[in-house]
Amino acid sequence: MDEQALNEKYPGRTVHREGDQIVVSIPVRFRRRNGRQIISAAGGEGAEDNSKSDDNALAVAIARAWQWQEELESGEYSTVNELAHAKKLDRTYVSRILRLTSLAPDIVESLLAGDDCKGLSLRQLRKGIPALWSEQRKLWGN
Repeated sequence: MDEQALNEKYPGRTVHREGDQIVVSIPVRFRRRNGRQIISAAGGEGAEDNSKSDDNALAVAIARAWQWQEELESGEYSTVNELAHAKKLDRTYVSRILRLTSLAPDIVESLLAGDDCKGLSLRQLRKGIPALWSEQRKLWGN
């Protein structure tokens, strides 16, 4: 396949020759997932449906948060640092996920039921959660 055909087949990517070398440029995006940095090709084939992925990630994160909270309260782990080390995760990631336990129960129910909650996502929740449930409901309530 020639360069032009490759460039047409894969928009956003470029293929060209530089002397004896073939140079392929692929735009990528650096993201954090589960406390680890990952690289994903922007708009690549087989790209995941972000809304489904976000919903699933949010449900998993909420489940993890409550599980980890239980492990801390039961004394299985005495500190967040110890928990993070045992799970082989970054302490700051574990702390951010644990904050999900402070979400209002009705918001958690809505999220787990698949309701939109004004476009609420795991990324938005990681930035901060208001302490008062009434404030949370103003931001994300139904």
